[in-house]
Amino acid sequence: MKGISRLLNKKCKRFKHHIRNILQNDIANKYITPPPRFRMFIYSILEHKLKGNVFPDCFLGVSKGRLFLGQGSFINYSCFFDLSDDIVIGKNVAVGFKTTFINATHEMGSSEHRAGNGTSQPIRIEDGCWIGAGATIMPGVTIARGCIIGAGALVTQSTEPNCVYAGVPAKK
Repeated sequence: MKGISRLLNKKCKRFKHHIRNILQNDIANKYITPPPRFRMFIYSILEHKLKGNVFPDCFLGVSKGRLFLGQGSFINYSCFFDLSDDIVIGKNVAVGFKTTFINATHEMGSSEHRAGNGTSQPIRIEDGCWIGAGATIMPGVTIARGCIIGAGALVTQSTEPNCVYAGVPAKK
């Protein structure tokens, strides 16, 4: 009996995972989805806290993390949010199109299997930042208040407030 219960629980979890993926990545993020309020409603029932605007064609991962978006902020088209952990974006932040937020990584394993145990860390973007198109933000990074991140930058470390960072890896 316990085996059947465990199997049903596993199937139910997998079903919820698929439904969540369909709602946020096949319905809410499409261009044909009616008014933006409907998109925001779907995201809110999935426990994302969005006070700003998310444009269509953004992918939100279906892991444990949630997306938090502050008042006056916007996320442009075709952005990718890993969501293996939370991503918190403050007030009045502009995120350029095709920006990637990666929460997940791996510990370094042995030479026989380099991608060891998976880990994740939150990402935080403080108020007033501008993230240029195509930037990539890596796990555990905090982009300090008022920063500008250049288009195509790879941000691997937290930043200082009110500075401009660009390049691969991003430098002040």
